[in-house]
Amino acid sequence: MKTTQKNSFKPVFAIVCLLFCFSRVCPGQETATPKNMITAGANFFYSANADFRQIYGQAVFMPEIKITRLVSRNIFIWGSCAFIAKNGFIEEVDEKAKIHRTMLCIGVGYAHKFSASLRLRGELGFTSISFKEEALGGTFKGSGLGWKIGTNLDYFIGKRMFVTLTAAYSGASDEAETGKIRLGGVHAGLCLGFTF
Repeated sequence: MKTTQKNSFKPVFAIVCLLFCFSRVCPGQETATPKNMITAGANFFYSANADFRQIYGQAVFMPEIKITRLVSRNIFIWGSCAFIAKNGFIEEVDEKAKIHRTMLCIGVGYAHKFSASLRLRGELGFTSISFKEEALGGTFKGSGLGWKIGTNLDYFIGKRMFVTLTAAYSGASDEAETGKIRLGGVHAGLCLGFTF
């Protein structure tokens, strides 16, 4: 069960060019301070891979940190890091398994304010998912590039503090001797954020 690494930098290059264009077209003069946000929260990850769900469970805890910067009144750029560390069990062979997974994302988004305390944000970007799995007496590593789309509902509980309901879907895959491994899935959770 050996995975192969894919060395495609086209998605990364494309998002860098996209972010550069946004920074030039929307320099941010319209945006009132503060323009930066950081959120940290607890998500639950529902894998698109049936084998993953069978070994590690239907819902896996996935903490995430995200940094966001407004570049105009409604447009923002963002980057995030999420990770999974989970013990599992392979029933067919009665053996334990363990997986570590990291998800790095970068993208752009659009924010719409409904009121002074309620805001909706939509996001679209690229993701890089890497994993290390210990199972069946061996260690398996792999990674894949893909995309992520998500939405966030912010509710401000103070001048600079807010809570966020978040939902997203990521799509990425890696190739192995047994076929394609789907690395993405649905993630949803609750975050606490600050503006600065």
